[in-house]
Amino acid sequence: MPKLAVVLLSSGLLVSAAQAQTMSPAELDRLSAQRQAEIGPRDWGAPVAAAPEAPPVPLKDPATCMSPRTEFETLYAGPSRHAKKIGVALPQLAVTTTTSGEWTRIIRGQGRYAWIPTADVLPWHSTTATAGTHCTVAGIRPSDGVVVFSYPGA
Repeated sequence: MPKLAVVLLSSGLLVSAAQAQTMSPAELDRLSAQRQAEIGPRDWGAPVAAAPEAPPVPLKDPATCMSPRTEFETLYAGPSRHAKKIGVALPQLAVTTTTSGEWTRIIRGQGRYAWIPTADVLPWHSTTATAGTHCTVAGIRPSDGVVVFSYPGA
């Protein structure tokens, strides 16, 4: 008996939903105007301006803006291909002066570090036509920890 009640109840809901979809645009406009008259005018005030972004926090270690050899170059937790893979390289890398054998340490978001094979780190090149001719590492954005790059001459 409970199954029958569920079936009857759900079919009743489907019928009412189907009826609502058959309303004409004019009828929907009329209902909207009626609802607006019931709730009255609203004054939400002037739009609130977004707070200005805080300047980037300088990095603890000096870093140079460089590019990976290929898109989505694998990043490792340590200087070894056997270390845990922790992500992929973005088009710009904040490359530190720290190396270990054939590996170079880079700075990722939140000031964390990753390792990439030194052979896979190239001088920076623009991936867009609008970027400048030079890239520098500006620091870390305090709001979300993202490494910020600047492009003088852009």
